[in-house]
Amino acid sequence: MELRHLRYFVAVAEELSVRRAAERLHVSQPPLSRQIHDLEDEIGAKLFLRNKRGMQLTDAGKFLLDEARQILGHSERAMRLTNAASRGEAGRLSIAYSAAIFDPAFSQAVRLFRTRYPFVELQMRELSFSLQLQALLDQQIDVGYVVFGTQPTQKEFAFECIRRVPPCIALPQDHPLTKKKTLKLTDLANVPFIFPRQSMSTFRSWLMELCRSAGFTPIIAQEGDNAMGILGLVAAGVGVAFTPDTGRIFSGMGIEFRSLPPTTPQFELHTIWRRDSTSILLPAFLKLLRETSNSSSHRK
Repeated sequence: MELRHLRYFVAVAEELSVRRAAERLHVSQPPLSRQIHDLEDEIGAKLFLRNKRGMQLTDAGKFLLDEARQILGHSERAMRLTNAASRGEAGRLSIAYSAAIFDPAFSQAVRLFRTRYPFVELQMRELSFSLQLQALLDQQIDVGYVVFGTQPTQKEFAFECIRRVPPCIALPQDHPLTKKKTLKLTDLANVPFIFPRQSMSTFRSWLMELCRSAGFTPIIAQEGDNAMGILGLVAAGVGVAFTPDTGRIFSGMGIEFRSLPPTTPQFELHTIWRRDSTSILLPAFLKLLRETSNSSSHRK
């Protein structure tokens, strides 16, 4: 049984007329009739009842019609996927990201990638910087997206700073420091902080050094597992937190944001991947991420 036999059968079954099916398929009637009879002989069952009122599907024909449609659908999808893969538009891409901060540009890049490459299976994993490095070494992911991160010394890795984002301070809406339009780091010397957990060691170490450079060690009231959890604790009045300027989209949710001086070191967002990566999808994703990051920076 060949796919063309199933296509012929489906056309006749849907039209319930060899003549109309032949016109639809752009073939002559006699060869089409022979193909249907040959198919019945091969299966060993009648697919159609033929009488003066025309053609009707038998129970076997009804069953085959459902199966044939599925087979043809899978066949067409396989063709589309194969063609898309040959153009670098299908396959699988595994992306790891850090939950330390919320970055709308990254979310937008993922959303656009899904839209432009619908045949790509996109796998998302939330991993810390150190775990992303190990996953890359083990070839479990194709690319990582991290906050800061000391550039790895291993020659296996390519590392790119996608963009830099100004930091700001998230405060409970009734916090005394909300009376100030802008804050200095020294204003935060004696206030309780919500800090990322040790599992986000690179991000945490950078924030600790930022405070120490201003002459104080932060008072850590509580720790959060990710950006959303940290902001939730801020909204609950537990303390204040460092956040990238992109976090301002959560204003009005029991949180107010205050800027820091422009000389304050900025958050750096990096991508990292294996230099020997053979993924034909990786360059397309990196290009989209650069575009959305640049667009986001220009809007500021």
